Amino acid sequence: MNRNSILAALAAAVTLSAVAAPALAQRDPAYAAARASGQVGEKPDGYLGIVGAATPQLQDLVNDINIKRRAVYADRAKAEQVTLQEYAFTAGCLSIARTTPGEKYQTPAGNWETRTSAPPTRDPRCP
Repeated sequence: MNRNSILAALAAAVTLSAVAAPALAQRDPAYAAARASGQVGEKPDGYLGIVGAATPQLQDLVNDINIKRRAVYADRAKAEQVTLQEYAFTAGCLSIARTTPGEKYQTPAGNWETRTSAPPTRDPRCP
């Protein structure tokens, strides 16, 4: 199987698994507020990042969500027989694709962008 086939299979698996940790995090009002205000955004590596200055509370929130994401990614990567990094990358691709206008995401170059109605700028390796 070539890399594109692996990424496509992973994308299907990530979509089917619905990435439980991010879904749970979205129920947290502090997370929803930070996301809506542009304080946090999705990164290409599958984790949440802080946009701008971090407060201790915001750092704790992001750390907690990322720990939960990593645990889900590790379980799913093992089940799919891929590396944690491959699974997290695919999850990042899909999380960035699912951002809505006004939300922040990080481009492959590392710049924070605000999602518009146009598709987000994603890594060309994304499925």
